[in-house]
Amino acid sequence: MNRSELIAVLRFGDSAFPSGGFAFSSGLEGAVRDGFVTREHDVLAFAAEAVVNRWHTMDRVLLRAAWTDPVHADRLAEASNIMSTLREASRRSGAALLSTFASLGSADAVAYRADVLSGRNPGHLPVAQAVCYRGQGLDLDSVDAMSGWQVLSGIASAALRLGVIGHLGSQRVMDGTGPVLASTLELVPDIEPSSFTAFADIAAQRRGDGIRLFAS
Repeated sequence: MNRSELIAVLRFGDSAFPSGGFAFSSGLEGAVRDGFVTREHDVLAFAAEAVVNRWHTMDRVLLRAAWTDPVHADRLAEASNIMSTLREASRRSGAALLSTFASLGSADAVAYRADVLSGRNPGHLPVAQAVCYRGQGLDLDSVDAMSGWQVLSGIASAALRLGVIGHLGSQRVMDGTGPVLASTLELVPDIEPSSFTAFADIAAQRRGDGIRLFAS
């Protein structure tokens, strides 16, 4: 990775970059409301499971498939996301990311966003990541790591906004889950997507019990 690529990774991986994930908690809000996630250690375990049992086996697989064939990967993502709340969250996040890069003048994002707006493709987040970041000249391994990091930082940020942890606690969660991500990145992902995060899936799907801060 040269310096320009490193700067791009830092920029796009920053929580301040409008990547579309700010409105989603990956099911954490429901778990907090149900009293199952109440402290820092719980958040750490929740984030680690999200990386190992969903990102690595689902989103990472789809991102890599989309690197060469985004249309096929998008349709596979639509079929593989069986939880309606998480499926919609993935589509909305992907649409937001494509919109951001289209506004920045990315030709790849403009073209794929047109297909999503027309209804030809669903525009799931891992596919949008592949289209947008590949169009910026980043390599797959860098995007792989950035995608996993955004899962961790998104959950830590959601826990902070929900009041479960403070700013220092958020950094301890990131510090504690960083090695989990690093070791997961060393693994070779499967060819077909799958996931088993039943606890988070149920928490995300139960959304009709009052006002919520997050869409998932």
